[in-house]
Parts: sequence; structure tokens; C-alpha cells
Amino acid sequence: MSIFEAEKLGVVVLAAMIALPAHGQTAEHADGEHVGEDAQMLTVTTAPVQADISLGCQFDRECLEDEACSDSGFPAMLDAHAGGLDPEVLMVEANLVAEDGTTFLVGARDHGRLSLSGGDFEARHLLTVSAEGDARYTVHYAEGPMMVSYLGRCEADE
Repeated sequence: MSIFEAEKLGVVVLAAMIALPAHGQTAEHADGEHVGEDAQMLTVTTAPVQADISLGCQFDRECLEDEACSDSGFPAMLDAHAGGLDPEVLMVEANLVAEDGTTFLVGARDHGRLSLSGGDFEARHLLTVSAEGDARYTVHYAEGPMMVSYLGRCEADE
């Protein structure tokens, strides 16, 4: 066996050794009860607890990089679907729809609070909403680099 073949075989064996512990794990509740393979396959759309989230957001302040904040009047709409095992703590997939386009975000809802992030490498987006509806939306651009933050509120659509 050549050195190259031995190295190749070693990489395959190492990869298998790394993967086996993860493959053998089972999901477990906090109380130690095993929940089986079904729980390992849960996604936002297949989890037993489901929720649709629709928020209208109005951002009244814009803060650009290191400049002073100014009035903005920037509206956005959050259209999201959440799923999980507990209605108070859910994983979220969302579209943030604004005048300049739609951004796909993922994150979590925890007791009414939202923390979502997404976008692409050129523009990373972070949306944080308190249980009371106070919201912060920040976009970090790779070019520049540059950052813009919006301060406002997001409230459930009626």
C-alpha cells in the first residue's frame, strides 16, 4: 500500500469515527426520557406545535454607520411560520418584505420575543423584536463595510 493510499484510508476511517457518535445519539427530554428517532426528524413545518406570525413593522429612526440617527418612516412586513415542541419556544422561518425586496430570515421565538437573521454575504440582516413589540433591524454590508440600523415597532396584523 502506498503512502497516498494509506493517507486516503486514514481519512475515510477518521471521518467514520467522527460521524458514528452523532449517528448513535438519541433525542432526550430534560427529564431524561428518550423521545426516539421521530424527534430527531422534526423541522419547523413538521413539529407538533405550529404557529403563523404576521407582523407589520414601522421603523421611525435610521442610524447609518457612525452618523447621528434621523427620522426614517421605513415600513416592513414580517410573514413567518414557526414550529417546535413548546408553544412558548419555537424555531422560525420568515420573509421580511420591504420596499427594496424580500429577505429570508431564520431564528427563534421565545416567550413572545423574536430574534431572526439572514440575508446573503453582501448584506446580513438581524431583526430583534421584544415581547412588547419594540424592534431593532440592522443590516451589515460587506462592502465598505457599512451598517445601518432601524429603530421602531412590530405589531401583529389584525
